[in-house]
Amino acid sequence: METEVWKRLDPLRPGLRERWRGLVGEGFGERTLSLGDVDRLRETEGPAVARFVSLQFELARRARARLGAEDVVFLTSKGAEQATARPVALYRAARFHGAASGAPVWDACTGIGSDLVALGRSAGRIVATDRSVASLRCALGNLALALERDGRDLRTRAVAAVADAGRPLLAVPGSALVLFDPDRRPDGDRERRAERWSPAIEDVFARTREVSGACIKLPPSATRETLAASGLPEAAECAWISLDGEMKELAVWTGALAHVRGRAAVGLRTSGIEARFEADLAPLPPAVEPSAALESGWLVELDASLWSADLAGAFAALHGLSPLAGVPKGGFLVARAPVDHGLARSFRIVAVAPGDRRKVRAMLREHGIGPVTVKTRGHRVPADRLAASFRGTGSRQGLLAVTRAGRGTVALLVESPAGSSIETSRGPEPGPARSDEGRVVGDEGLEPPTPSV
Repeated sequence: METEVWKRLDPLRPGLRERWRGLVGEGFGERTLSLGDVDRLRETEGPAVARFVSLQFELARRARARLGAEDVVFLTSKGAEQATARPVALYRAARFHGAASGAPVWDACTGIGSDLVALGRSAGRIVATDRSVASLRCALGNLALALERDGRDLRTRAVAAVADAGRPLLAVPGSALVLFDPDRRPDGDRERRAERWSPAIEDVFARTREVSGACIKLPPSATRETLAASGLPEAAECAWISLDGEMKELAVWTGALAHVRGRAAVGLRTSGIEARFEADLAPLPPAVEPSAALESGWLVELDASLWSADLAGAFAALHGLSPLAGVPKGGFLVARAPVDHGLARSFRIVAVAPGDRRKVRAMLREHGIGPVTVKTRGHRVPADRLAASFRGTGSRQGLLAVTRAGRGTVALLVESPAGSSIETSRGPEPGPARSDEGRVVGDEGLEPPTPSV
């Protein structure tokens, strides 16, 4: 029945926006669909259209903040979960655009088209493939809507086919730039073995050697050493990408798309700010005892991408940072001066106390602090519960950094630099791959028809 709906929408024919608005009206993605709306659709358009529109409204509601209501309109349940966040897609498309020089761009595992839309609006010619007919229909619909907004025709810019990107069935020009996003849930459940992804990682790396340049989107838990055993090109750039402090992906860049040979950490912000750091591996500098943290003067929180890329040591050595003794990997560091870099946030240390509730409250009382915001690293108690437990009796708002240190815990009362704001923060648990519990909490508790070539 869904096929009949897509035949009616027909993304390959100009005017998709008008046909879609004729079904859903204005404000799609910004309003909810009422039961009355569904009943009217069922009566006037039939049950298939009513079910399809209802699903699109619900998926758009869930994905609006991450994907953008305008860029990605048509979704599948699986595609909405796996699609690239809009700021990351725009960052990737800018790199493709800088290297394209008129070469065709192939989105080999397009899914619902979150990357395709960003790539297609800047590429001269775009090729889209996916094994799923449902996903490819959504991708073409999303690209058609984006190009219509720009006054361009999908038929003159895009070619699409249902195909397995791991098999050499398509004659892709050697000058092409390719994006691979292997499906890590080919059978529904998350598959950790890269050789069972679709396409398998070995097949992906083999295909990158046939084209001018490629980007492979991988989970941030992947390591360069593990990928090397699967055929990672020696000159590849491995860039661990975070968005607003939360890890998103490992992007492997090859050929004309690689900026450096080695590894890099990239921090993106929804606001459009981008920060980058690249270096060779280096160990963390010698640790400082938590009792001496006040003497250092500044607490520094590194972006998750630095830890995932194993570049925290090199970054710390360059900026004069020291870890706190006994604090797990991924924790806070201290410095004698604030760090002026987009991948680090600095806070002036006001006071330090053991993590005992009474001693923390005494420290807050001494400084006139009442409600507190808590940032945690390696602590077993959630930040919101700590905020409620530590709340003092004063009138001033405070900011606490609480971390495990050896067998105990330590609490640092800190201040943000003038003019800065406290953002929701996530830092990685020990290990290079995961982002974690470093939440910020306030006293309220924070929490188409089948296309062919």
